[in-house]
Amino acid sequence: MPELPEVEEVRRSLEPHVLNVPIAAVRINRPDFITPPTAPLQDLVGRRIVSTFRHGKKLFCIAADDQTLVIHLGMSGRIDCVPSSAPLPAHTHVIFTLASGTDVRLVDPRRFGGLWHYPTSALAKRTELQNLGKDALQLHAADLAHWRKTRGRLKQRLLSQKDVAGLGNIYVDESLWMSQLHPLQRVDRISPESIEKLVAAIHLVLERSINAGGTTLRDYRNVADQPGQFARQLQAYGHGGKPCLRCATLMSETSVAGRTTVFCRICQRRR
Repeated sequence: MPELPEVEEVRRSLEPHVLNVPIAAVRINRPDFITPPTAPLQDLVGRRIVSTFRHGKKLFCIAADDQTLVIHLGMSGRIDCVPSSAPLPAHTHVIFTLASGTDVRLVDPRRFGGLWHYPTSALAKRTELQNLGKDALQLHAADLAHWRKTRGRLKQRLLSQKDVAGLGNIYVDESLWMSQLHPLQRVDRISPESIEKLVAAIHLVLERSINAGGTTLRDYRNVADQPGQFARQLQAYGHGGKPCLRCATLMSETSVAGRTTVFCRICQRRR
């Protein structure tokens, strides 16, 4: 599933195609891919997207009249920016044809993602962000101070999106390995110094992945159909049974919140 770096790469690679270019036509192949299914997307014809931003794994596109589209890529979703004459792949649910002759196509074979339409950006933010924590790139240790008075296991809390938005299985494993924290550590027992170390690790891992265009393990591509290159830099995720790159102990695997979790039992001791 695309996580924060992949969505950020999609946002950055999408902007040169869409910003300030009039939308010439909208084609809807699957109304049930859109929320609400009766969303007036045709009202965007003649409008221009003037800005984009991302929070966690959600991508916001704001038109000149403040209509706002929110895109979630789900498990296998992608956005293709191609000439309008290009063959149409299966599972293309929505097409925005731009005045430049480029199609912006929302493709999602599994349909775990979707497109949400809001009449204003304020309503989009209020609705879409109400249950999300701080964006992981904007996270500060103080944002996690409430952990000292609560319960829960570390990896599960990071995956929930309620404390930190944008992290999934890949980047949680990487950040925990880098900060030497056990995935099953109780959050109320983590010292302030370790929280500082965790936040720094999250930032570093995400920034390295963004610079590499994200992580492609199978489906993910940016809008130019280019895979991310961060997989070759992974130090924990997918390394179960391999030597730890820090101490050479064989990496352990367990399951947390239904996710395969890789950690080093020596470097990441549970406290």
